[in-house]
Amino acid sequence: MMARRLVIAGLCLAVLIAAVAIVLDQMAKPGSTSAQGPSSSSSSPGTGSTGAATPTPGSTPSGVANGGTEGSGSGAGGTGSGGADGNASAPTSKPLEVLPPVTATPTGLPEPTTPAPLITGALPAPGSADGELVDGWPDGVLSLPSGTTIGSTSVSTSGNILQLTADGIIAKPRAEVLDSFRQSLVSHGFWSEEAPAADGAVAARFVRGTDTVTVSVSTTGTGSSRFQLLGSLHTTAE
Repeated sequence: MMARRLVIAGLCLAVLIAAVAIVLDQMAKPGSTSAQGPSSSSSSPGTGSTGAATPTPGSTPSGVANGGTEGSGSGAGGTGSGGADGNASAPTSKPLEVLPPVTATPTGLPEPTTPAPLITGALPAPGSADGELVDGWPDGVLSLPSGTTIGSTSVSTSGNILQLTADGIIAKPRAEVLDSFRQSLVSHGFWSEEAPAADGAVAARFVRGTDTVTVSVSTTGTGSSRFQLLGSLHTTAE
């Protein structure tokens, strides 16, 4: 009898547990439906026509990222097709036109012409003289300063060149002696420039075309000036 009672009590307990389970299941179904309802309604905007859900702070909207990617892709596709069409429709280039050569007008200073010779005719015979001008000295072209005490003079020839030498003493400063030669030679078309000189002396070089005259002046022990002259004059222009 005791075992039968236990079996009956177990069956009753099982029925009670089953009834409670049915009640809880019925109560859980409305809650589950209500819980899924907002979730479904909230996800509907995400799948709507816009295709973008409201972004949360700190997140990147997927619609914007996808839109940028799709825009870039379509843009690249448009560019590629446009470039292909442009290359296909490009006209054939024309040949370059060759212009005739331009003749430039020469510029700058004209080349200097050689001046006419200062001496003409037959050259004198070589010679030298002390205390005076030697025969054949071109006094009209190369004159010595006034007041000169001549030491010696000489002439010699080499082809069409007349070579001259002279030395003398003048009671004048060195600069004044050089200036006397400068005034005389410049009047015949020479131009002057400084020339190397020994210690205690001054020198000048006078040039006219191929003609040259060099004069060096030093001071003597008495305070006078002593000059030495070397010149080359051409009888024909070169």
